[in-house]
Amino acid sequence: MEQWGTGNREVRTPEGRAPGHVRCTPPAAAELFEITVLDTTGGDGEARWHTIGWGVNRGDADSIAEAYVTRPLCPYDVAQVRHNGHLVGVHRRPE
Repeated sequence: MEQWGTGNREVRTPEGRAPGHVRCTPPAAAELFEITVLDTTGGDGEARWHTIGWGVNRGDADSIAEAYVTRPLCPYDVAQVRHNGHLVGVHRRPE
């Protein structure tokens, strides 16, 4: 998706130059860190992993994951951080 910019800026596009166009899409998914939590509240007794958000860097993702396992109301037991499908961090609720 593209959005019209302001001013007389020229932005490079695959087709060449376009006056005043600014990309407003997020970084490529390969650059993001996925945060998932283990949800054990299902009525069937099965635990399931759910994506709760994305971090733009490892520190951001770890901070979000840590917040979900330490929050005062209804903390999750476990949160994971993945990058490009690879597990890079696990956060657990404190004992």
